[in-house]
Amino acid sequence: MLEILEKRVSKKIVLATMPDDKAPRDWRAPDYYRRVENAARQMPLGILSLATNLNPWHDVKIIDAKSDNLTIEETIQRIEQEKPDVLGLTASSTRAYALTEILKQTSTPYKVVVGSHANELPNLILRQGADAVLTGQLVDLEFRDAVETRQKGIITGKTKFDQVKFPNRTLLDHTTYYSKDFVFFTTENRLHMISSVGCYQHCNFCHMKYHTMQRKNPKATVDEMQHLYNLGARSIHILDDNFDVSAKWLNGLLDEMDKRDFNVEWSGRGEIRMDYQVAKRMSEHGFKRIHVGIEALDDNILTKFFKKNSSVERIYQFCDTMNRANIDVLGFLIVGTPLETDKYLEELPKKIKELGISHPYIQILSPTPHTDYYRDLVAQGVFKRDFWAEYFENPVPDFQIPNPHSSAKLKELQAYVDSVQQDYVLEFKKNKESKTIK
Repeated sequence: MLEILEKRVSKKIVLATMPDDKAPRDWRAPDYYRRVENAARQMPLGILSLATNLNPWHDVKIIDAKSDNLTIEETIQRIEQEKPDVLGLTASSTRAYALTEILKQTSTPYKVVVGSHANELPNLILRQGADAVLTGQLVDLEFRDAVETRQKGIITGKTKFDQVKFPNRTLLDHTTYYSKDFVFFTTENRLHMISSVGCYQHCNFCHMKYHTMQRKNPKATVDEMQHLYNLGARSIHILDDNFDVSAKWLNGLLDEMDKRDFNVEWSGRGEIRMDYQVAKRMSEHGFKRIHVGIEALDDNILTKFFKKNSSVERIYQFCDTMNRANIDVLGFLIVGTPLETDKYLEELPKKIKELGISHPYIQILSPTPHTDYYRDLVAQGVFKRDFWAEYFENPVPDFQIPNPHSSAKLKELQAYVDSVQQDYVLEFKKNKESKTIK
């Protein structure tokens, strides 16, 4: 490290997200939400963290191709215009075509790839043109050192949360990431953050490489919340997989807010476990909404198919706790499993209302890459070939995974989901307008 400090050679570094251009068709989300502008624009916290933890003498440029809705060609042009010494790319596996095209068509002398795709297929990405691939839950310090040494090959990340600074949002125009039109709710100047990585669950529909959780301490978490507030955010969303699993950590967070007399509207993404006293205290400290994976309201679907550590009884208990604490629930649900019946689908909207779920978000089960559900389809012969593996090896534009449902069944599910979702969205807007009038 001493050698690195002595050299202090300034480099031009470009960090980029992958564009959605020519990405595989994803039928999970209802078409209703695809028509809503600015609903899914999120600040790229991963590459912001990489940029923040670089040595300070470098010239860093961030290209958020995904949020800025750039094409692959436009992304390549912007990278080439910057003429970087180092190009850092983050990609999910469903953006393999964009990644390979950018690796192939950019002239940067040192290219590094990070992200979930890198964690799964590092050797393949090296063959496709990357000089280095970083794998691990957090790779900030390894990326910092790779920029200086230009180490090649697979680099294993061992960075811990307490070793890095939180992402500096001023490296981008953070005001462009405020939600302007969101179907579930509107908030004033809402920004995201994370307080943990990893998920201990092993759900068959989800791609999660690391099941050991790393968590920021309560002090560091509130430091970041205050940073967002000082930037102008008046609503903060903790975008973890399971931010609420530890009552001790949550109480520590609330104690830290008390010490500083810090108040802000906030929300988080967690799971269906919460003590009422903790929930009540969170509500008193400005916590407005929790996003949770409910997935199904049938024990067989939950445990036998999804392999989820959950139950319908726990879901009802959790929603009752949230309702009594005056915390809205955004519940993620999935339809399209082989265990569900017509009667189940018919009764689902009524059950959602019984639970008092303010904002249901229903998706169609889809064979996304690296999931146990997809692997089972291949192993059982439903898919005759490993289509995702073929796509990763030779990515093509606008790839579409074969449909495990019949075409008629898929259309039926799409119509069902859009109908149910639109009914809830219209009801929410009606209630919101009614409250505004009052």
